Amino acid sequence: MTQAKTDLPIAAAFCGVVGLYDVLYVAFSLSGGPVIGPINSVLFPDFLVFHAAARAYFEGKLALVYDIDAFTRFQIATYPDRLPPGIVFRPFLYPPIWLLMLLPLGLLGVAKAFAVFMAATAGAATLAEGRRDPWGWLAVMTSPAAVWVVLAGQNTFLSAALFYAGLRLRERSPAAAGILLGLLAYKPQIWVLVPLALLAARDWRVLAWLAATVVVLSLASLGVFGWPFWASFLDAAREAGSPAVAETMYRRIYMHMTTLLAAGRLLGLPSGVAGLLQLAGALLAVAAVWLAFRRQPTGEGPRDAQIAVLATATFLVSPYTLNYDLLLLMPAAVALFRLGVARGLYPGERILYLGLWLIPTFGMILNRLHVPIMPLLVLWFGVVAWARLAGTAPLRNAGEGGR
Repeated sequence: MTQAKTDLPIAAAFCGVVGLYDVLYVAFSLSGGPVIGPINSVLFPDFLVFHAAARAYFEGKLALVYDIDAFTRFQIATYPDRLPPGIVFRPFLYPPIWLLMLLPLGLLGVAKAFAVFMAATAGAATLAEGRRDPWGWLAVMTSPAAVWVVLAGQNTFLSAALFYAGLRLRERSPAAAGILLGLLAYKPQIWVLVPLALLAARDWRVLAWLAATVVVLSLASLGVFGWPFWASFLDAAREAGSPAVAETMYRRIYMHMTTLLAAGRLLGLPSGVAGLLQLAGALLAVAAVWLAFRRQPTGEGPRDAQIAVLATATFLVSPYTLNYDLLLLMPAAVALFRLGVARGLYPGERILYLGLWLIPTFGMILNRLHVPIMPLLVLWFGVVAWARLAGTAPLRNAGEGGR
């Protein structure tokens, strides 16, 4: 039996073992069961920020949401049994359209709201991707990246649902694709390259529906929250880019960061040089997306590779992607692995998928040791995606000949 014929069974066994551990780790972490992994001092901390913003609206304290210090104090007062009093930096850095989507959760208690949020977003992602490759999607849902989405209480399941469903529906249903990709604007760092991709692909109807969706969401949030709230968001967005806030964010979350900017800082480069490294990655990302989507790929494999290029570029263009955001890469990784098994894997490609699968957890450890390999794996995956899109044939290993 050739190596290629054993790749899928080995991958299935590996993902099964990792997935079982991940499920137990999440279950024990949320229920207070046995400690079998890193201890989380605060459960679903990011969802607490989301829920607190919705609570602030219903309590008539909307003006607090974009005031970092005041909103942090509001969270400590709202969740005294979940947040230690020493926490000093708990910002809400999303646009008002995300708060508009969150409002129904503010009517529920925080634990029930968290359960509803995770079930709804994971269900949406499963509906979007699960039917396409059920076993591959099961691996994604139990991957280390998914662990950190759940434990952080983040929205990456929803981002993945909108991202993949929207991109896959472009030809079959431009209106649905545009609406889904427009909804993704709630998370600008994930969404930012999507309009560029549609422009490059000349998907004018999809782009029109996307723009209309963003306009409707913006107007709806303006009607609900008022212009002063939007003005506060714009001020907060400018402040988030200031050196002081950027430095505070880096010091508090550097171990989770996947970016070239963080890698440069962890390697001891001056802030200006690390910024130039991030800028170079962003320019590379823009060029790769433009060139990838100018192509008109035919067949499922090249389309998967095109989407993988866009997903990879997202991590190069944004300075603030974190380890739980890596879930966005996992469906693309599964698709390209299957493609590689069918057509031949590049040298070292198996190691790439192994590293990519495990890095959401081990990357945090390595970041603390100042060994930032997360962006290198992302770049490597982007190179493989580009090669698949370009149709470059892999060099076959001697044991894989004759297929």
